[in-house]
Amino acid sequence: MTAPALTALRRLPAALPMLIAAFMMGLATSFAAPFMPLFAVETAKMSPLQLGVFLTVTSVGSIALSTLIGRWSDRLPSRRPAVLLSMGSAALGFVMLTTTTAYVPLLLIGALLLGTGASSFPQLFAYARVQFGPAGAEAAQNGLTTLRSVFSLAWVAGPLLGAGLVGALGFRGLFLCAAAAYVGAALPVIFSRGRSRAALTAAAVASNLTETPAPVGPRQLQLISLGFVLYGTSLAMGAVALPLFITQELGGNTGQVGLLVGLCALLEIPIMLSFVLRPPRFRTATLMVVAFGLLAAYSLLTGLGGLVGGAWLALMLVAQAIRAIVVAIASCLGMAYFQELMPGRVGAATTLFANTGSAGNLVAGLLSGAWAQAFGYGSVFGLCGVLAAVACGLMVVSRRKGGRRELAA
Repeated sequence: MTAPALTALRRLPAALPMLIAAFMMGLATSFAAPFMPLFAVETAKMSPLQLGVFLTVTSVGSIALSTLIGRWSDRLPSRRPAVLLSMGSAALGFVMLTTTTAYVPLLLIGALLLGTGASSFPQLFAYARVQFGPAGAEAAQNGLTTLRSVFSLAWVAGPLLGAGLVGALGFRGLFLCAAAAYVGAALPVIFSRGRSRAALTAAAVASNLTETPAPVGPRQLQLISLGFVLYGTSLAMGAVALPLFITQELGGNTGQVGLLVGLCALLEIPIMLSFVLRPPRFRTATLMVVAFGLLAAYSLLTGLGGLVGGAWLALMLVAQAIRAIVVAIASCLGMAYFQELMPGRVGAATTLFANTGSAGNLVAGLLSGAWAQAFGYGSVFGLCGVLAAVACGLMVVSRRKGGRRELAA
């Protein structure tokens, strides 16, 4: 059934523009995201705590503005204006980063422009889901997974290209290229044939793609949501600390940062595509427990990089392979998992899943900065491991509560 669904998706006129937009947006984020902490510390001269505040303010702006844009887009005949607004804001934000290194202006750019730009990803995927609606429910779900894989494909080369851009053109050239990539992502959306508001309702029905299981209790849902928040916090803290740990404590360079980030993205792709070509044999809840446990192992291995001397790069290459499994499972199956937990409430489930990630980023911003300033960047990974282990434990406890609930029923 999967092959016919993918064939139907491939025949859609909207498929190619959406794939191009996802790839270009992946390039834009992969150019800038791995090197933003380096820009903040090395060029803008932020302390670790100031970096944490900057990331937190950007996350707060992202949560608030993405919520407003999401509500606004729900009332529009098409989500296209919301997609273009968010991509345009991101492009303008990166252009503005080339004009100042003063702390307060950077906070404003992060909160307002980059915060608005953060809605590019969910708005593009929401727009694409509507475009894929005519292909049928299975093809629409597979299409979104394929878009996520294409987004990861851009991250394979993006960090290495970003490192080259920093070396050749500096952060100014890097941010201008990121802005140009966002413009490139917006062009396919501008020229795509968007579907009408009448089609949106049908697509929303088609987006409820999972089987309806027995409902979970509020307590169990709270535990799972908290687990995902801790997972998001651990993942985000590690992403912020990794480039600074490598360049400031291990004696590495931006090229090695790009190599590690690109390798992780490369390894994510076949894992993600396997979910399209062959459905997982294990329950989604089981896979999430595995993913969170592996995140704890990844954090431990990465943190050991400061204790193995010149072998740190080999150790981190192995660690990035583990991280690729974690991200592939959580990013591809996480949204569907929340939809399973909240049957018949696709919109609320999707919002809850997105908010756990945003909350994780918010906590990670301040916590990673304060922790790094007190104990160093390498120690951040120890804290990441603890948070991931607690997240894994919460998932195990929630499964037991769910089992008792089913027996009681």
